[in-house]
Amino acid sequence: MILLLGRSRKQRSCLLVAFLLFFFAPPLRAGEFRQVSHYSVRLFSFGTFTMDVRTGDIQIAGWDDPHVEIEAEKVVEAGSERKALSQYQRVRILLDGRDKQVSLRTVYPPRRLWRPFRGESKLSVDFHIHMPYDANLVLKCVDGDVWVRGIIGQENLMINYGDVEVDVPSIARLQSLQAKTWLGNVQSDIHGEDSAGFRQKVLFWNPNGTQNIRVKVHMGGIYIFQFGE
Repeated sequence: MILLLGRSRKQRSCLLVAFLLFFFAPPLRAGEFRQVSHYSVRLFSFGTFTMDVRTGDIQIAGWDDPHVEIEAEKVVEAGSERKALSQYQRVRILLDGRDKQVSLRTVYPPRRLWRPFRGESKLSVDFHIHMPYDANLVLKCVDGDVWVRGIIGQENLMINYGDVEVDVPSIARLQSLQAKTWLGNVQSDIHGEDSAGFRQKVLFWNPNGTQNIRVKVHMGGIYIFQFGE
């Protein structure tokens, strides 16, 4: 409470303006800061690359190289670069295994029961990844958009909230595709699918194929396109 008694009219007016600005002015917008790190590990053909991450966008492309190359970009909202440095430490990126099995996961601070999601919207990790085109991919993501291109191995993608685009290298090589979203839109040029709403899906079966793709989204869109044919 600001005491205005005993002051001149001019002083009272200045204090009143300061009071109103302090309590009713819009909050200052935090700046966005980024920290990039790189990782590399060997993964052979037909091995499995597993991701278990929480928040951030993911781009994965297949290549003819027996390594997984990862660019991880931590994105935080903070009032200053100094505060951003402490925010970066709140999430860890763990990469384990090699050759036949490689796993990548992000570890956030434990959630508090009374404020389980405090600060999570201000801290995310975006990934740009190259992996062997003939390796298998298992991906779990809580909140983020996912894009996968040029993989002929098995794919199992599970996303809670976000859009997923899969560019299929070869329809002739594809044995099965099961893509389902509980709420969202679906587009595919395999059968010309284009719909939106509850429980949308794309299904495909070819007994002569070898690749199996499963996509499960809780809320978000699924986009399946032919690539390279």
